Amino acid sequence: MAASATKIEAERRSRSIVDNWAKAALFTGWIPGASLALGAADMVMIRQVADAFGVEAFEEESLRVHLGGALGSITGAVAAEAIGVIPVVGWAVKAVTLHVKADTIGKAVIDYFRKHSALPE
Repeated sequence: MAASATKIEAERRSRSIVDNWAKAALFTGWIPGASLALGAADMVMIRQVADAFGVEAFEEESLRVHLGGALGSITGAVAAEAIGVIPVVGWAVKAVTLHVKADTIGKAVIDYFRKHSALPE
């Protein structure tokens, strides 16, 4: 995927990328083990947003600091899986939680790459 021509175009494209990943989390989050797989998907989403902004290389530690706790942790994945043990209601809560997490990460990543992109406004 080629970089966008402007930051505005990149942001629009990135919002679509994030929305698609967040929807995937919503629709698959109820599946046992999904929180771990969706954690890996978050990294793919981040890479796609970086590509949209034309950022080929970035300091992962700097990104982590920018995202704060949004990336979640192993504790968050375990908690999501524990909630998912409860049939129906737990599955729904887990799916919504993973959807919100993906969307939150996506918004923070868009902000980060917008600031670090060399694209014109």
